Amino acid sequence: MKTLIHIKAAIIIVAFLVSCQSEYSSDELVDFAVIADSLSVETARDVKIVYTDSAVLRAKIFAATMKRFPQAEQAKTEMPDGVKAQFYGPSGQIQSTLTANYAISYDDEERIVMRDSVRVLNSSDEEIKTDEMIWDKEERRIYSDKGVRVRIRDEKILIGEGFDSNESFTKYRIKRLTGTIRLDKAKDNDKTL
Repeated sequence: MKTLIHIKAAIIIVAFLVSCQSEYSSDELVDFAVIADSLSVETARDVKIVYTDSAVLRAKIFAATMKRFPQAEQAKTEMPDGVKAQFYGPSGQIQSTLTANYAISYDDEERIVMRDSVRVLNSSDEEIKTDEMIWDKEERRIYSDKGVRVRIRDEKILIGEGFDSNESFTKYRIKRLTGTIRLDKAKDNDKTL
């Protein structure tokens, strides 16, 4: 009797599964890995992250929205609404501030990629602007291969392709300098026009 009930239940389940129609046509492919990743998103608002090394404060990162994808092929954390970072010196003072409209952190690689209107201001009143910047947390360096514009106080603007810097942006180099604008001369030229 129990076997007959099991057979009837199996037939009903098979009939139900066969009669169900998929919401996707046979021409559409469903990437179940993408669906699974989107189901395992951890979202947080008004986030503050503190990075220390041997109990010494290195950086603070602030983000309006943070989305973490722990189950993705490569675990990552996305900051789609922008990011602000403050980098600290050995005595605890802020040495530089970084802002960007978008950032993504790759957990296994110890790096954060910032994009869209990336701006850095250091304690010497030098400003760096670029479209993309990468912070390698392990090597404590920040770099880019994209176009860069560096304003050195009110003296000059350097334009180039790519740069490499320490975390505090106190020591940096432009990989390929393409132009220099002297600001004091530009001010003098404005007065004569």
